[in-house]
Amino acid sequence: MKKIILLSWLFTACSITVSFGQLEGRKFISASAGLNFSNDNQDDIPSSHNYGYDLNVNLGKFKTAGKASGWNISTSLKGEKNVQYRDGTSRSLEGITGFGVGIGYFWQYYKHFSDKFGIFGGPHVNVLYSYAKSLESQSTDILEHKNHQISPQFGLSAGAYYALNDRWWLTGSLGFIDLLYVSYTIDNGESLVYDGTNKNRTFNYKLSPNLALPSVSLGLRYFFKD
Repeated sequence: MKKIILLSWLFTACSITVSFGQLEGRKFISASAGLNFSNDNQDDIPSSHNYGYDLNVNLGKFKTAGKASGWNISTSLKGEKNVQYRDGTSRSLEGITGFGVGIGYFWQYYKHFSDKFGIFGGPHVNVLYSYAKSLESQSTDILEHKNHQISPQFGLSAGAYYALNDRWWLTGSLGFIDLLYVSYTIDNGESLVYDGTNKNRTFNYKLSPNLALPSVSLGLRYFFKD
């Protein structure tokens, strides 16, 4: 409950428009990226390795000193090396095993506390597509799954910024709420031991808010020349 109250306060504070420098009309690009690596060593089977990245880019414009909006583009990639054994049969999965792309629109409302620091928050809508390939070990079989998913999303997010100079800001996320999550998934499962495939289609939705606070990530923002 305290987390919800805190995030609500952030959105309320950001809704107050103030005069700050010459932000009105300025265009910007923001980017944040993440890398991940993992390694699983086991005695009886070869090690498994996972790696990947995710990248988010915002292209926006300040409508006023306290309000900005624009487009969000995201992409992610996953790779791994994985070996599964079943009844003396081994199958491996190696290389790029998944990727995702997304596009959306955001609205941000700002509260400037000084000429260097402030917070912002607002709603966003996104449509995401992802593809993933994986191995599943069953009692007498090994299945290779190829999963396609489309998911529209609607939520709220909050962040903070620190102005390094007139062109560059350091930004960070503080938290987000997923208000609506919908997904349509097509899963193709192919037996690697026996002949046969199995296709499943599922539709999922969630209306209850999913709060992630804190959710910290860092990024940079660059303001284009007028």
